[in-house]
Amino acid sequence: MTPEEISRSYDASIIVRRWLGAWIDFAVICAILVSADRLLGNELYRNTLPLWWLLAISYFPVTEGLTGRSLGKAISATKVVDRFGQPPGIVKAIIRTLTRLIEVNPLLAGGIPAGLIVNFSKNHQRLGDMLAGTFVIKNKDLSRITRPPGTQV
Repeated sequence: MTPEEISRSYDASIIVRRWLGAWIDFAVICAILVSADRLLGNELYRNTLPLWWLLAISYFPVTEGLTGRSLGKAISATKVVDRFGQPPGIVKAIIRTLTRLIEVNPLLAGGIPAGLIVNFSKNHQRLGDMLAGTFVIKNKDLSRITRPPGTQV
């Protein structure tokens, strides 16, 4: 089965998993920023703030792009994959991250736009997944992914 076929078979429970993973990830990013301030002291933290923002911004592209999993996805037992079932790579993860700023932003409707899009899209994808050509698959279904004949990864 392809990731598309698997994701199409999901019911609304995938939205709950994705929502849980997103909130865990937001907590991780906040923890990075807050703990850096506490560990370094406010003045040194402010002087190195661009570094900490770069770290926070690169969280999703690095973790999801290279492994398919952020901490939130690992805890919610999901993985982001491309159409061949592989981690999406940095470029696709950046696309997902850029759209996440609007559709999953906890300060702008708390992920409701993404949840609505995932619920009503045929393949249970949010806008970032559609643009990047990615799918969020439950860990238990990863072994069901098969590559189409004649393709190489």
